[in-house]
Amino acid sequence: IVLICFFRVKDSVVGNEDSGHIRFFSFSLIEGYISLVMDVQTQQRFPNNLLFTSASGELWKMVRIGGQPLGFDECGIVAQISEPLAAADIPAYYISTFKFDHALV
Repeated sequence: IVLICFFRVKDSVVGNEDSGHIRFFSFSLIEGYISLVMDVQTQQRFPNNLLFTSASGELWKMVRIGGQPLGFDECGIVAQISEPLAAADIPAYYISTFKFDHALV
């Protein structure tokens, strides 16, 4: 059983895109494992020691891909982004949402 609770917090409390902070939260459940990807400000809203985070404390930078949804007609975008990163031995994580696509590097 998976219980997901969505809540809306006033933008004045957590910031908004106008203040230069873009809120992001991704929930994935794959083969019984849950992955949460979120911005630092959202992570700080969770109680200490509740979330298992990277042991190295590494932080990833999020890059929004394009200014509008890419849709299903665009192909090769992920390859164009990931190939040079892989050649430089830089790990990357790609997330596609209904509204935007993001690469975490």
